Amino acid sequence: MSLAFRLPDLQPGLRADLAQALHAMPVSRLVGLRVLGFAPEGLSAVELPIVPAITFDGRVVQGGVVGLLADYAGVSAAASTLPAGWAASTTGYEVHNLAPAAGERLIAVGEAVRVGKSHAVSTARVWALAGGQAMLVAMATTTCRPFELGR
Repeated sequence: MSLAFRLPDLQPGLRADLAQALHAMPVSRLVGLRVLGFAPEGLSAVELPIVPAITFDGRVVQGGVVGLLADYAGVSAAASTLPAGWAASTTGYEVHNLAPAAGERLIAVGEAVRVGKSHAVSTARVWALAGGQAMLVAMATTTCRPFELGR
């Protein structure tokens, strides 16, 4: 398993409905979250610009915000594998902060581990990027419940 930063090969337009739903969430707009895209094998990438409003000291992103980004990445990775008309709701996540989340932006890459009818498990890695360099700042496990929209 490599710990070097690598953005997955994202497919333009894949799960545009999911990206649109994530962008429409008020909290996404509040923090400036942007979905970079999805890959068919259950991968997602989301990014967050680092601005003073999401830090605790004007420089380092507050841990809860890092957790929010990991949650988005992990659950959206699982949701991206579901059939059209289905979504997923977070049931839990555990984040391990590894280094201060400082730089220009954060990118979280989510990967679906197992997606079933009643629950799904994913992982997420959060990277801080600055000056062309990337540092792994957090790792997370997320769980969610798939559900059919309108039910």
